[in-house]
Amino acid sequence: MNMKTIVRDIRVDTPVERVFDFLLDPNNLPEIWPNIVEVKTVKKAKDNEGFNFNWAYKMSGLLFEGKCETIDQTPYDRLIIKSNKGLDSTITWRFQPSGRETHVTFKFEYQIPSSLLKRTKEEFVVQENEHEVEALLQNLKSRLELQPAYA
Repeated sequence: MNMKTIVRDIRVDTPVERVFDFLLDPNNLPEIWPNIVEVKTVKKAKDNEGFNFNWAYKMSGLLFEGKCETIDQTPYDRLIIKSNKGLDSTITWRFQPSGRETHVTFKFEYQIPSSLLKRTKEEFVVQENEHEVEALLQNLKSRLELQPAYA
């Protein structure tokens, strides 16, 4: 099975610290990621670098459940999260501050589960995932620009 990769970026009119801190906490993901059904059992990683968590996610209408762990975290620069149970994927967030704005790059490397390919054409799944990533980034931008930081 070959891995698929989606890379998108967006400019968020919010300081890098706020963007990074928001994305570091997996509890915030269901708020911005359209097909994440739930995030649960969030635990600080043993080395205090990020989090481990369980998730439920719908891809092309099929529900998958799995686990993620933060495998790399460099504050205000990058955040890499790996899932190898449920769905095989790696998510890489990169952050480039520019004054009060942040340029965010999102890279999603994933394998389409064979159970899904029995029901749906690969091109459809890829196209749906690309739309979802675009919606995810727009939601991130809206959430952080329109909702004031908690004082």
